[in-house]
Amino acid sequence: MYQVISFLKTSKTEIILSIIGIVLFQIVRFSYIPFYLFLLFIITLILYYYKPKLKFEFIDLIPLFFYIVMLLLSTLFFKNVIDKNKAILGILNAFVIPALFYILFILADDNLLYRTKKVWLCIFVIASIVCVFEYLYYLLFRTYKERTISIFFNPNIFAFFLVMVYPFILSFLKSDRLKIGGTLVIFLEILLSGSRTGFLVFLFEAVLINIKLVRKNIGKLFMGLSLILCLFLPKIIYRIPRVSDIYNTKNAVGQRIFAIEFVLNYFKHKNLFEGIGAGQFESLFRSLKPPGIVLLRSAHNLFLNALIEYGIIGYGMFIFLVYFLVFVSTFNIARSNEDSDWMVFVGLISITIFQMFDMAEITNVRMMVVNLIYVYYIALILRKFRRWRQKDEQAFSS
Repeated sequence: MYQVISFLKTSKTEIILSIIGIVLFQIVRFSYIPFYLFLLFIITLILYYYKPKLKFEFIDLIPLFFYIVMLLLSTLFFKNVIDKNKAILGILNAFVIPALFYILFILADDNLLYRTKKVWLCIFVIASIVCVFEYLYYLLFRTYKERTISIFFNPNIFAFFLVMVYPFILSFLKSDRLKIGGTLVIFLEILLSGSRTGFLVFLFEAVLINIKLVRKNIGKLFMGLSLILCLFLPKIIYRIPRVSDIYNTKNAVGQRIFAIEFVLNYFKHKNLFEGIGAGQFESLFRSLKPPGIVLLRSAHNLFLNALIEYGIIGYGMFIFLVYFLVFVSTFNIARSNEDSDWMVFVGLISITIFQMFDMAEITNVRMMVVNLIYVYYIALILRKFRRWRQKDEQAFSS
């Protein structure tokens, strides 16, 4: 309780900004402008308060190179787009705004990163409270089969957010008891979201991050997981896919298989170097969709989505960015004994696995929060790498 009170006293600004941001984020259903103005206000506030100096190291430029290339490709393929408004908004959501925040995270001091982490914690707490009340409403007035979306418009985005912030939540929890409790709470929320990908990826993430904790508290964790699984067994059984679902394009499993076939068949007749433009998968699919097939909004795979929207070069840039971050994060682990580096590494791997099965619509404004968290991951990894490099240079000079 003392930690909670202390956090509330020292995080008033973060709490207020989180609440305002979440409220304006909900308004994007009707208008994007208030949320964009809020992000512009945050950028201005950071520039005024931290006054970052425009000084990059070479390694900082590599993610910027990714964003610049993707902006150039998006501009080059703008002539192919079907929905120009969606393309412009997609470029802003996926590349322009994340690039601006990346620059701020890289150039500002560590205090900004710490306060940003507190913002992710505040958003998590609010999202968790909304999730609980939402599911209670479903139980009372609808059915247990309903999937919670919390503040994220889509249950899979909610599950993805939980997977992304899990390492940051653990960093605030000091005792084993709190870490076990936090893990079980997030596990429960992912169950309520009904995300099958989130369920499997979170189990992978939680076990790898807490391997020592699992060994020491295997009994408590087993009892907690068993209790949750028993209480929500009907919901879990309902979400288990059947073999026949693979061939049924009216459910999520069949749609993912069909999306892979659609992208691969598309390039049998098209140039691999030519893309359809940012955020255009849904518009293309709508124009080609045969009768009886459910409309797909994305390829349900970030890398396949990049392939069809930005061509083979854009696909290669996404693969390059992931491998680059994994390499740098691995170097950080090799040089450090800190648990935080291992948690960020596992979080990055978990995010990548998740994006291979979902979360392809990075051009959608509803993905803005998770886009910014991904940028935050990039900044954390590169800033830690820079510190090791500076220590090596000091040791060499002495």
